[in-house]
Amino acid sequence: MPSLPRTMARLPLPVRRAALAALTGSALLSSVAAPLSDEAIRDLRRETATRREAFFRAEAGQPFRPAAIQKDWNNRGDFTRHYNQSVVLFAARAFRLGEQLPEANRALREMCQYHLDRPQTLLEIHSFPWTLSVLPQFCRDYGPAGQRTAGRLEPATHDLILRTMWTWVRARSKLAEAEREQSRTWWITDSENHHANHFTSCWAISLLLAQLPEYRSQPYEDGHTAVEHATAWTAYLIDYLGERGRHGMTIEIDSPSYAITTLSAAYRIHGMTEDPRLRRLAADYVALFWALWAEHQIDGVGGGAKTRCYPDSARRGTDFLRRAAWYTLGLGEPRFVHASMLPLLDAELALPDLLFDLAHDQAGRGSYEIRQRRVGLAEPGFSQPHHYRMRPDVPGLLRYGYVTPDFIVGSFLHEARPEADWAAISGQNRWCGAIFRGDADARVYPAAVNSAGESVYNAFWSVQSRGSLIAQALATGRRGDEWRVYFSRAGLTEPQREGRWVFTTAPGAYVAVHIARGEFAFVTEPREKFGRWLRCADATTPVILEVAPRATFPDEAAFRRAVQALPVAWADAAFTYQGLGGEKLTLLTDGSRLPLINGRPVDLAPPRIYDSPFVQSVGDGVKVLLRKGAREHPLDFSQ
Repeated sequence: MPSLPRTMARLPLPVRRAALAALTGSALLSSVAAPLSDEAIRDLRRETATRREAFFRAEAGQPFRPAAIQKDWNNRGDFTRHYNQSVVLFAARAFRLGEQLPEANRALREMCQYHLDRPQTLLEIHSFPWTLSVLPQFCRDYGPAGQRTAGRLEPATHDLILRTMWTWVRARSKLAEAEREQSRTWWITDSENHHANHFTSCWAISLLLAQLPEYRSQPYEDGHTAVEHATAWTAYLIDYLGERGRHGMTIEIDSPSYAITTLSAAYRIHGMTEDPRLRRLAADYVALFWALWAEHQIDGVGGGAKTRCYPDSARRGTDFLRRAAWYTLGLGEPRFVHASMLPLLDAELALPDLLFDLAHDQAGRGSYEIRQRRVGLAEPGFSQPHHYRMRPDVPGLLRYGYVTPDFIVGSFLHEARPEADWAAISGQNRWCGAIFRGDADARVYPAAVNSAGESVYNAFWSVQSRGSLIAQALATGRRGDEWRVYFSRAGLTEPQREGRWVFTTAPGAYVAVHIARGEFAFVTEPREKFGRWLRCADATTPVILEVAPRATFPDEAAFRRAVQALPVAWADAAFTYQGLGGEKLTLLTDGSRLPLINGRPVDLAPPRIYDSPFVQSVGDGVKVLLRKGAREHPLDFSQ
């Protein structure tokens, strides 16, 4: 039987009993192991392989339907991304199945010629570059000496693709951008996902051209050859993947829009490289990425704190990672959106058995805490687009999550810093809150909302221990017009107010929200189809979110009584709340100090970069151990 924290001695008896039940329930859940058998994992591998093959066969024999091109887009040439993706997907399907090869070759030639005729459109970062990392693999797999099926790419198509890639890469690839000594690969252009797509394209094209006599010695605009570029970018990628593994992985953390692009780059690198170190690092990067996602999800819905989570995405559980998981891990949903997912469907990268077990055995995982040290701080003067210089060695952002079989609560812990301290790709549209078992869209979360639907920056800060969370909008934030709390319609009962608390229930959880000061009410928004917004009249009020397993209370009334008995107090700028778990959370509402847990400042630099029962870094993060039950999978991010 677990003992209660000493801080709980001052709680009312009913609350102490409820908290003890919660702790006992968590301990029991954590001790129950129901790992997937080897046979079950083999079945999942076969199923995901069947799904990937079914994707390619689903539109077999259908005529090519090119997506539309948006002409004269923002004075940047034509916007061709969707058109290019439609071409690439059609060609990938045709080459894999050996069908409609003349049509696929013609579509590729037309796409290449269109861009060669329009240099501005060719070089515009939002259009053609999103196709570039795919084309070298087409040449390698299906060209004259194709490693999969030689000759499916016709000679004329192959030559035109090479000429198009050469025209782009000689202008865009700069050896200076592959510098590693000063930047340590943390100087980022445009955004994390744009940067990953850019260097993967520069590397893959240079790698291919370096093997061709007609291109290998031709100088790029910076005076260096394809061989020199391929060598430099290979070294850069080795450092990049190693640095990410050792320092918390991505900056655009589980972004519903952008995380898939950076992940796809690692898949592409693994599929193209013949360098054993780079191949190992790419495989370990992919394994760690999916492990961090798998331990932080319920039924394929990613939980936990996120960055660059746009308002429409924040309200829904559907995102690119959930869709990609359908084809790689066997859970999620089958919708395929665009070509950024293609490397995951066409990859020859086998994920470790442990990841299938971790993703699917949600009851056996039990209840646990997750701590991850993440990179978000930027060097002075380099926090805004289009050039970021990150500070990976300065502890600033701790991603904290509490996971149970029924819900996940997650947040970022950090100081109340000015916006300029954070890279915009870290501070934009951060998300914290709770998701629930039973419906992909079931969630409750606080949010600083822009009245025009635009992005907000450095919007709030928070403190959390297990299912108890306090969040407050920051005075140093930008574009946050209102401070609100979102309650989904899906998966939750109608919210009910009692005093300053609002209660709702999910299939496996009870939920309470407390507005510390000022009036608050639900607002009517006819365009809001998926949930209800609780608007706070005081835009600086702290908001409490308390979530508990239903099994720890006899009924909802008991949960409400326990929550309403919890201590909530102000002392000047210090707002303190003692949650059901017994920890005392304090937020200094003037932003003067770090948040406190049981009177101690939160530790933004815990000993481990990754710390959960399933993902643990060792020492300086070079080694990471994935573990579940008897299964272990070591990762090595040494360079």
